Amino acid sequence: MKIKDVGEFGLIDKIRKKTKLYSKDVIVGLGDDTAVLKFDAKNYLIFTTDALAQNVHFSLGYFTQKQIGMKAIEQNVSDIAAMGGLPIYAVVSLSLPKNTDVKIFDGIINGINKKCKRYRIDFVGGNLSSSKEIIVNIAMLGFVEKKYLTLRSKAKIGDLIFCSGNVGSSSIGLELLKRKINGKSIKKHLEPKSRLDLARKLVKIGINSMIDISDGIASEIRHICRESNVGAIIYADKIPISNATVIDSKKINKNPLDFALYGGEDFELVFTANKNKLKQLKKHDAKVIGEIVDKKYGIRLVKDGKSLKLKSGFDHFS
Repeated sequence: MKIKDVGEFGLIDKIRKKTKLYSKDVIVGLGDDTAVLKFDAKNYLIFTTDALAQNVHFSLGYFTQKQIGMKAIEQNVSDIAAMGGLPIYAVVSLSLPKNTDVKIFDGIINGINKKCKRYRIDFVGGNLSSSKEIIVNIAMLGFVEKKYLTLRSKAKIGDLIFCSGNVGSSSIGLELLKRKINGKSIKKHLEPKSRLDLARKLVKIGINSMIDISDGIASEIRHICRESNVGAIIYADKIPISNATVIDSKKINKNPLDFALYGGEDFELVFTANKNKLKQLKKHDAKVIGEIVDKKYGIRLVKDGKSLKLKSGFDHFS
């Protein structure tokens, strides 16, 4: 059996079965956007890591070196945001081929430092090594007040499902880059931004669960349902897609909904909340796209008046 046959969810299950926690200080281990660890009476320590691999997550053919460094920080900040927290420290492991131009190294570090300055993150160390291709790995620590910690596993039956911003633009931007077609969506792929400020507002209002959109809405909804042991109904016509994404999708004769559901790297937020929070949440950049239901109903997509089984989202190994 090959890894591609097991898939990302299957590999995560294998890790869970083989992994034992030895410390009572672990509040949340595998299964969320970050680990959650005991810290003090008011705060938890949150800990995440994410990587960008050349020719998997980026190409030097269309990313500037600075954009690579910027994106590496943003995707980790997005994980911190999804927990309701604030990023504080980062360490960077950078692997490079020996013949890499030093200008590429400088550009990546400049991008990392730019975003660290933006979020007031201390870049406190890391590791350098040689490799066949460039890999930028960030490990990030943050804090979240105990009262604001938001997990994937706390969605409740009857919750409304919300999505922030517009989705699908990053993945359509990537397709345009590959085909050498211009479009407004390209910048969304090259320079994504986390929704840290919005996440902090949401947790102060009071929401039940949250996740960032790194692998498409379908994948993220599946994560929430799996961890919360619930089902979901998603309404295709409610998913927020910008006019620019629609226009760019037409250039390659694709349905923009597919990019929203099964693309990724938008770094928007999917979250659930009690219906009594609707009035407050409407004031922010988020739209209702569905509802949490009993697990027995599964995960369904309502499209053109038909209820369909929601397909799996992006899988790194499929």
